[in-house]
Amino acid sequence: MRGLFIVFDGLDGAGKGTALRGARSFLIAKGIPEEKMLVTAEPTGGLHGKKLREMLSQQVNPEVNARQFLDLYIADRKEHTESEILPAISAGKIILCDRYKYSTFVYQGLQGIPLEKIRGLHAGMPVPDITFILDLPAETALERISRRKRREVFEEIGFMEKVRQGFLSLKRAIPEENIVVVDASRSIRDVRGEINATLEKLIATAGN
Repeated sequence: MRGLFIVFDGLDGAGKGTALRGARSFLIAKGIPEEKMLVTAEPTGGLHGKKLREMLSQQVNPEVNARQFLDLYIADRKEHTESEILPAISAGKIILCDRYKYSTFVYQGLQGIPLEKIRGLHAGMPVPDITFILDLPAETALERISRRKRREVFEEIGFMEKVRQGFLSLKRAIPEENIVVVDASRSIRDVRGEINATLEKLIATAGN
């Protein structure tokens, strides 16, 4: 079977990590060895990723820092793709990634940076075989993350609703990519069931 690049993206609190873990368990149950999978996430634990996490935890003005956020995300993603994702694809592995370029399209787009400019900075980076956008109302997302001691800079209701709409617009904005919107307001069982059914078709195609 050829390598597959699978991404889970969407609002914080939408259950991306839960969906990713469910997909991993499903693939193992289907006979995919653990060593044939790469589970990864962005921002990474590298230098640029650590700086991003630091900025996200601080009350910095996202509009003033738009270009700095973008530059850091692109640098972190280039390093991530070159050191982990591309080698894993070449090795025929299945990559399960928590967040990817779609978050940058949405968040930095809302910071005022044009989508085409952001897309241009991703030239040459791998395109996922499928991207699951976990969708739910902003109010629900905030309720799910309310146990955090401190919200990240982007986690305010008005902004998060704009983020949600940004994610929902991606299917229209980049129709050439395989983007699947999943209703994450349902039970974990229902969400996993939909994702697993889609993955089953994907791995069957990849095996041919």
